Amino acid sequence: MKLRWKILLGIVLILTLGIGYYFTIDKQDRVSQATSEALAALESDEQVTVTEGEWIVFTPSTGKPSKGLIFYPGGEVDERGYALPLHEIAAAGYLVVLVPMPLQLAIFAPDKASEVIAAYPEINTWAIAGHSLGGSMAARYAFHHPDNIAGLIMWDAYPADDMTESTLAVRMIHRSDTTGAPPEEYTPQLYRLPKQTDFVPLEGGQHLNFGNFIAGRMYRNEPTPELDPSQQRIRAVSASTEFLRTL
Repeated sequence: MKLRWKILLGIVLILTLGIGYYFTIDKQDRVSQATSEALAALESDEQVTVTEGEWIVFTPSTGKPSKGLIFYPGGEVDERGYALPLHEIAAAGYLVVLVPMPLQLAIFAPDKASEVIAAYPEINTWAIAGHSLGGSMAARYAFHHPDNIAGLIMWDAYPADDMTESTLAVRMIHRSDTTGAPPEEYTPQLYRLPKQTDFVPLEGGQHLNFGNFIAGRMYRNEPTPELDPSQQRIRAVSASTEFLRTL
């Protein structure tokens, strides 16, 4: 009996040390870090008031927005790396709520949007958006809560659920080659999108450049983008705000 407990304690110790190493010691290498440009966008200015707490909230400084956007970050990135494009979307007149995720993986908390919606009853119309894994989990939330969400924006992502019968307004903003098609590795998953999905290609774009990041290990060997990162951000923001205006 004592030997069994010693073995179990040994296993627990090894797992604890391993998990601790993976999520702390190795974090700087694992996670894509926010750039100084992104961190600067966390400051309030004449157009947008930024508050940081459970969520990072970007509120237009003038007027009372009636539309809001909930944003789920991609996996293994510092969520603050999306501050600049979300600041710019808020400047166009929308409440924007960036939702940090447990262990920086949206798969662990896909229903966080319900808490945001409950916290802002003054918002009449909600859209949800996300990048990469965050986009897939945003789509999952929209699929399972159709009465809460008027529109879905995916930044270089595809849905995890079969949404072919959904009547939700959907816009997929994605990197592409000269054909304008989504990335080839996404093709087997696109059948899950509803037929009314609007595709917006960003020719020459790069997956990580929907935000402002110093690449972690997952993205360190990506090829040099053909599209200037600032132009990619500007086009993604423009396509997102255009979509929000239609809701």
